[in-house]
Amino acid sequence: MVLEEAERLEVIPRLGVRARLASQGSGKWQASGGEKSKFGLAATQVLQLIDTLRQAGRLDSLQLLHFHLGSQMANIRDIATGVRESARFYVELHKLGVNIQYFDVGGGLGVDYEGTRSQSDCSVNYGLNEYANNVIWAIGDACDENELPHPTVITESGRALTAHHTVLISNVIGVERNEFTAITPPAEDAPRPIASLWETWEEMQTKGNSRSLREWLHDSQLDLHDVHTQYVHGMLSLTERAWAEELYLNICRHIQYDLDPSNRAHRPIIDELQERMSDKFYVNFSLFQSLPDAWGIDQLFPVLPIEGLDKPLDRRAVLLDITCDSDGIIDHYVDGDGVETTMPMPAYDPEYPPMIGFFMVGAYQEILGNMHNLFGDTAAVDVYLDDKGNLTYQLSEEGDTVADMLQYVKLNPAVLLERFRTQVKNAQLDKALQEQFLTEFESGLYGYTYLEEEE
Repeated sequence: MVLEEAERLEVIPRLGVRARLASQGSGKWQASGGEKSKFGLAATQVLQLIDTLRQAGRLDSLQLLHFHLGSQMANIRDIATGVRESARFYVELHKLGVNIQYFDVGGGLGVDYEGTRSQSDCSVNYGLNEYANNVIWAIGDACDENELPHPTVITESGRALTAHHTVLISNVIGVERNEFTAITPPAEDAPRPIASLWETWEEMQTKGNSRSLREWLHDSQLDLHDVHTQYVHGMLSLTERAWAEELYLNICRHIQYDLDPSNRAHRPIIDELQERMSDKFYVNFSLFQSLPDAWGIDQLFPVLPIEGLDKPLDRRAVLLDITCDSDGIIDHYVDGDGVETTMPMPAYDPEYPPMIGFFMVGAYQEILGNMHNLFGDTAAVDVYLDDKGNLTYQLSEEGDTVADMLQYVKLNPAVLLERFRTQVKNAQLDKALQEQFLTEFESGLYGYTYLEEEE
């Protein structure tokens, strides 16, 4: 097809070939490489291509060799293996009379989202220099050994180039905290699970029992389970259930304070209680629109509050978006040298929670984001840094309005507004109230899809 079109246009084509390597990486995108890859030509097909070009007198048009192992290659050994195999293709093509001038090593240069310098799916066990050294050495060594010219090396490292250029910042619109609450003793004839919970609480205050922290936790969990069972069967009131749940949270918080992170036996309990006792932050964003990979493939992104970072991190939190989908929650967080199910947080005023920053989201997230629940693109601000270190901010995108999103699903905002206007007019309301309803409706219709603070 290319040769026919080139002849029709009376031009000399410049061609490249993507080789399908046997080498395959590991991780989420390993299917991009290997013998089962969707792309590239197998060895037999490469030979057929060369024969076709030779017969057409266009062998000199084949100037580029390309391969791609997959995105986010975590292990430098996989990269080195793939480059060595592709270098053999370069050598063999030259032996067959193909003057390859350009060597495209594809993408795969990974980003260390979690900061562990490991082989996990969201990290890499190498740096930029090591990556470059492995690529250039493997190609150069093959060329020198076979006395061939060194090609121009091209890379397609899109993720590594773009991941750092975008930061998502959003405000917290609601907080659900777990705190100690004052609990009054139960009645003397309280049902057994309620009385048992109270006994555990009193023992913890006096340290007058030989039971361990683990035993206290397990016993209180069993008692709470019995409370829920008896409530379902009508044996406990709603007030009694609420009392038991509050006391259970107090017990958990007390145990949490007494646990020692340096004690290996305590680590599972610490993790369990951190998840159970964490604050819930309702963040003004859509996970499906702004961080689709966090939902779709469990991609990790560095997330942290952008205020209060000079304070001790003595609280834990989980982040939830404002969609009505239960999947709209971030399940894993980068925390020091590992990954946790909750995010460390400094102390904060619940009335004025900190802004949250989502970092390294510049690769793929914007283009993959979807309109689930009709939340649209966020507003975008470009940040410029001049030679003197001065920062300039420029609003580059206003962000989608509700009207924009309705048009995506083939609804006419103007028609909706007119219908609402008619309904208000027919509702026999006084003039001032009609105007108020219409103003509120129109403001929402042509306003931001995310929650906005009143000016």
